[in-house]
Amino acid sequence: MNRDLLTVPLKALALSALLAGLLPTTAQAATTPQPGKVFKDCRDCPEMVVLPAGTFTMGTPDDEVGREPDESPMHEVTFVKPFAMSRFQVTAGEWDSYVRESGVTIANGDTRPGRECVASKPRYPQGPRQPAVCMNFDDVKNYVAWLSKKTGQKYHMVSEAQREYAARGGTKGPFPFPFDEGKEYSISQHANTYGPADGYSYSSPVGSYAPNAFGLYDMHGNVYEWVEDCEHPNYVGAPTDGSAWVEPNCEAVRIRGNDWGEAPVFSRSGNRNSQYPQERGDWIGFRIVRDL
Repeated sequence: MNRDLLTVPLKALALSALLAGLLPTTAQAATTPQPGKVFKDCRDCPEMVVLPAGTFTMGTPDDEVGREPDESPMHEVTFVKPFAMSRFQVTAGEWDSYVRESGVTIANGDTRPGRECVASKPRYPQGPRQPAVCMNFDDVKNYVAWLSKKTGQKYHMVSEAQREYAARGGTKGPFPFPFDEGKEYSISQHANTYGPADGYSYSSPVGSYAPNAFGLYDMHGNVYEWVEDCEHPNYVGAPTDGSAWVEPNCEAVRIRGNDWGEAPVFSRSGNRNSQYPQERGDWIGFRIVRDL
């Protein structure tokens, strides 16, 4: 038998073995999420977008209009790894799928005439692409636990630091967009806030306004969003790694963003607000994050 014919397959096998040794590294590089990548883990899961690792300054300077004492001291927060956040506020359609599949019952809330929440539904007309509302803090916790089990991925509530980092989208001022031309303090061209001047008397379909540089929508209006952190009077002692600042049984928790009926000064990237965790309202929804 010609020995040269034997060496060809042997060389091929050696080359294959070498390449096999390289494949895990190549595959790992290929799966490293790139900032801006959009994905979904299931048909009715929220659309997620990858946010980059990085450092930002959390808090607001003394001269920012509307600044409150709880927005200080300014401090650096570093995300050592990218993470994914829902591009939009979790929608009514996505929430309805959760309620249907899980069999959970969402309690009623808010007793103001015309503002009642009944089984997680507001009194104003709500389509499947409007933000889900009328859930309390524990309802959100239960949703992310259910979604994690359903998908096999690690979903969480958004931390306050993640929410501000995402809202700023690499900017440092109160908003990542300019004020409306010819008006002193108006953002109706960029967010659903402060009544019908922007075209919506209540919540708008998610994505009705342009996204920010991170590919996130409605970060400055539409509905407030639950975040995981307990209320604290300022940032003294706050985590610097982007994690939520929590302790057992905190009396009040943080909410971020703004809703369709509040003044735009509350829409600022660094604005903080609080709510009792057991409350439900037609003006508050949520986003989620996922580990990568």
